Amino acid sequence: MKCEKLSARQLAVAAMVGGLSCGAAAAGRSDWRWLLCSAALGTAAGWLLLRRVGHRPLHPALKALYGGWAVVLMAQVLGRTAGRLQPAAEGNAVWLALLLALPLAWMGWGKAGAFFRAVEVLWLAVLAAVAAILLLGLPRTNWAWALEPGGSWGGSLLAGVLPMSAGLYTLPHLYKVKEGEGAARRELVWLGALGVLCAGLTLLTAGLLSPAVAVQLDDPFFTAAGLLGDSARLEGLVSALWLLPDLTWMGLLARSWGERRLPALAVLAAAGLALSGAADAVTGDWAAAGCLGLAVLTAVLPPQRGK
Repeated sequence: MKCEKLSARQLAVAAMVGGLSCGAAAAGRSDWRWLLCSAALGTAAGWLLLRRVGHRPLHPALKALYGGWAVVLMAQVLGRTAGRLQPAAEGNAVWLALLLALPLAWMGWGKAGAFFRAVEVLWLAVLAAVAAILLLGLPRTNWAWALEPGGSWGGSLLAGVLPMSAGLYTLPHLYKVKEGEGAARRELVWLGALGVLCAGLTLLTAGLLSPAVAVQLDDPFFTAAGLLGDSARLEGLVSALWLLPDLTWMGLLARSWGERRLPALAVLAAAGLALSGAADAVTGDWAAAGCLGLAVLTAVLPPQRGK
């Protein structure tokens, strides 16, 4: 059966945009220096996995594990995003989670190519938002606060795993990419840049709030963004703009289920898990540990032969 062709750039952009969703969640709860270490280790692991998988489909058992863990991760992001938007919308987080699930189910109904092409367009808006935040925030950074320890080294390394896992969830689509010289190298450059950007967001949050204050807040990165304009309105604007990385990350997770209607079913399963509260039992550390387990199994289980 013919499969729709994708480009290496489309996968790299999807990993970059989706990974920023987890990067914002880690900001204020980890140390940016250890996030840089996690970025270097994640890029090295990405190089190994790209060589292992190549342009072949994943092992069938591995596909099932990817899909199952994707539902758990999607449920976490749905709950986190709905909780973040609830104060601004003055509504119920349950209804917000359902509203977020609707565009995700629609995105999962079509072919993968349409989703990845849309992410290429969204990337421009996300790039502008991240650049504005960094340009406005770095001059206001208190470097004494930024250099203070921002969490344990182990917790910070695990916090850096989730953003890099966006690259992990592009592996199920590699067999749809036309082989080309230098494509893998470009993907690794984007993955490394994602890790550096996430460390930069964490540094900025610590430098604007101080690690002691940031760790006590629910969404320290967005609180720090509100300080850039001396108004809570900017915090709400950045929070709304960050729906683009959130939806991209969840869409990438849903796409691990395959084509046709399966990604939409994955979104419905994740919404049910989020509304039941069962996903709350999986902490961020356990979510990162699950992604590490997937990476190890990807290196161990042989991919399918042929395409």
